[in-house]
Amino acid sequence: MSTQTPTPKGFALVLIVAGVVLAFTASLAALISGHRSLMAAAAVGFALQLAGWVAHGRRHGGAA
Repeated sequence: MSTQTPTPKGFALVLIVAGVVLAFTASLAALISGHRSLMAAAAVGFALQLAGWVAHGRRHGGAA
């Protein structure tokens, strides 16, 4: 028997997707342009992803 892995929904999913898009875009822009300050925007994207996964974990009682 296999158990279904719960997928993020709602606000947690929005945070995760927004974080992925921001982190990828800012990292790529920093690589192409050479502006290291864009990595700060990438760090914000990674933080958004983390916040989304934490919110998802709380919703499922920590068993995400």
